[in-house]
Amino acid sequence: MRSDNILYIVGITLLIVTGYALFTKESLEDALGGMLIYSAIVFVLVLFGITAFIFGYNLRPQKKNLLSIASSLNVESLMELTRVKGIGEKRAEQLKALGITTVADLSAASAEELAEKLQVSSKITKRWIKDARNLLLEK
Repeated sequence: MRSDNILYIVGITLLIVTGYALFTKESLEDALGGMLIYSAIVFVLVLFGITAFIFGYNLRPQKKNLLSIASSLNVESLMELTRVKGIGEKRAEQLKALGITTVADLSAASAEELAEKLQVSSKITKRWIKDARNLLLEK
């Protein structure tokens, strides 16, 4: 389980306990020995609950922009187009003639424009682009 989700659960649990403490105020004041200790405990529960939410939010996974991933790759890590499922040597040559020389270029291409230029179905080009993006994310 991701750590951000764990912190969200902890925060919710602490706030539920705080709600219970506020609901049973009189009996808890007597059990804890007075209003000051009761107030301090409620304050700490609320503070820790909110803090857990804040830390959980900060630990959430960040969305990666595919174009920034593609631009951050160095020359050695550029993959050949034939690694994309459905693209052979002949199709790779056609793509290179259109200026698409790497998997990163293919992942940034428009499926409709590519389908029109290659005279294939846009469904096929969408699949190529999706596979190219998946290959980039694996790197």
